[in-house]
Amino acid sequence: MNSKGKILVASPRFLFRAGVESVFSNMGFTIILDSKTQDELERNIVNHSPDLVFIDSKDGCFKIEKTIAFLSITKPAKTILIADDIKKTPCELYLKVGVKGIITSSISENELGDLFKALEKNEVYIVDKVKEFLLVDEALDFKNTCAELNISQREVEIIKLISEGFINKEIADKLFLSTHTVNTHRKNIMNKLGVNNASGIVLFAVKEKLISPKEFLFSSKH
Repeated sequence: MNSKGKILVASPRFLFRAGVESVFSNMGFTIILDSKTQDELERNIVNHSPDLVFIDSKDGCFKIEKTIAFLSITKPAKTILIADDIKKTPCELYLKVGVKGIITSSISENELGDLFKALEKNEVYIVDKVKEFLLVDEALDFKNTCAELNISQREVEIIKLISEGFINKEIADKLFLSTHTVNTHRKNIMNKLGVNNASGIVLFAVKEKLISPKEFLFSSKH
């Protein structure tokens, strides 16, 4: 039977490596010598030219950014991060430098199938558990930002509507408020954000992902 490709598994955990290698071997992949350290990982990349590199982020034994850079000057391989100790900032950085997938050791059989489908299409795959964590973390960040700036939930609604291009009268109608009340909210929002026009409010909304840049640019209201 022809191999589906060569996989390199990098992890400091023996049983974990053995389990991952067994799963992929049964799926028809060729397993390259496993790697327990960064030096072993780099040597195996050079000597065996893997198609896929699975890196266990446990205990920070491997330098993800360095590995991606190393792969870019050797034989390109798709790198998948196994991130049981999920943290938002590193995940975002790893995706920026070229990681093609972020999964956990509790990945299901169906999710594993979805991972390989995404890799075949050269798409990035993030397992649902990680997605949920990142979304919850973003929501918490925004909640903390609002608390720091003393921005109320009503003001968040108005910020979003201003950013979508609605004028005070339209916002008042949508929220069942008087135009005077909306105007007061608008002034208070600008004071809290330290801006002096609607553009500053829009920039805040885009930064905090209340509205996407595309939604703003292509809105018929702008």
